[in-house]
Amino acid sequence: MRNTAKFLIPIVASSFGMVLPVAAQQTGQRPQSYHQDVSKPTEQDNLRTAATAVNARRGELFRNKDLAGLTALYLPDATYIQLLPRIQVMQGRAQIQQHLHDVMAASATDLVATVTSAQMGGNGMMKVGGDYFLVVKGGNKIYGHFFQELRQDEGTWKIAMHAFARPEPVTAIEASGYHVGG
Repeated sequence: MRNTAKFLIPIVASSFGMVLPVAAQQTGQRPQSYHQDVSKPTEQDNLRTAATAVNARRGELFRNKDLAGLTALYLPDATYIQLLPRIQVMQGRAQIQQHLHDVMAASATDLVATVTSAQMGGNGMMKVGGDYFLVVKGGNKIYGHFFQELRQDEGTWKIAMHAFARPEPVTAIEASGYHVGG
């Protein structure tokens, strides 16, 4: 029976996730943490955290209607691309700021982005994807998707390119050019 117990204890213990401490006791070795590598953040986790911070700051500045702070998150030569509801390409902070002003003036009160992917690309560029929604009149939410390229500027991640699509117009300019299905 004593010999059988030697083999059953590790089997039973492993069923409850305790195989390393039991095995260590039997061999006299120091136990290693089973979750040692799981708790370490990966590079992807760190990138997603950085991208989430940039987009959370964007949302905060949008809610506070701080256009100067909001556009400062973009590089001076940033490209801002609206795919839907109306295709429009804006270049540089002044054009981006005007678009964001128009969105705020159309009674959009909140911008909430959720980063779903982040990875390093070439030339130190972080590629970021995600979903977002704008809160508009009456508390309605308009959902969309975005893609960004972030680049470090003096140690801070800034938006170099931002492309987005949402199915519904928010501003008067978007509504005037909104055509679905040709």
